[in-house]
Amino acid sequence: MLSLTVAAVAFNAPAMRAPVRSSAVRMAAPEINGWTYDSSKFVGGLPGAISPLGQFDPLGFTKDKTMSEVKRFREAEIMHCRVAMLAVVGYLVGEAVAPLVGSGSFLAPTTITGPANTHLGQQNLFAFTLLTIVIGVGELYRALVGWVPPTESAFTIRENYYPGDIGWDPLGLKPTSPAEFKSMQERELSNGRLAMFAVAGFCAQEIVNGKGIVENLVA
Repeated sequence: MLSLTVAAVAFNAPAMRAPVRSSAVRMAAPEINGWTYDSSKFVGGLPGAISPLGQFDPLGFTKDKTMSEVKRFREAEIMHCRVAMLAVVGYLVGEAVAPLVGSGSFLAPTTITGPANTHLGQQNLFAFTLLTIVIGVGELYRALVGWVPPTESAFTIRENYYPGDIGWDPLGLKPTSPAEFKSMQERELSNGRLAMFAVAGFCAQEIVNGKGIVENLVA
């Protein structure tokens, strides 16, 4: 949402006349990681209009959107990108490791077999509960960092929050230069968008023939 404020500005008036109040004034959008929202630019000027598709939005989802709405769309995209990239690794590693788990295994005591689509349902109650707690804590932290409390404003991103930047960078990989940050953001989006298609393909392939992705690759 564009940052708007109503300022009561009094000025020196002639004697015997009441002070005059000004109308609403527009405040500049904050600069975050080198980015400043610009309603005249595609998706407010956020990185992501990457060749060869460039400004690809044929259905106009991002047209005439406020800063908060644009950031909300990007927040959803970047989170799905990250989950998809982890899922790609999970499909391949999970299916490769599955034959090594089971009774007596130091990796995991629960026996996991078959394609990755079925792995979550084969987890024991403890593992499933632990996974649920970890996801819940992560999502709660992200909500507290990036979102305005729903009691104040529903579905609103904080003005000083950059989509996806929750401040978790244990290896210190985040660039300090705005240009380098933009480049890293575009690489992350490119890989994440590809990963979303890849995971959809993995899932569909396993539904079609009931075989794991690794099994399909080595067959």
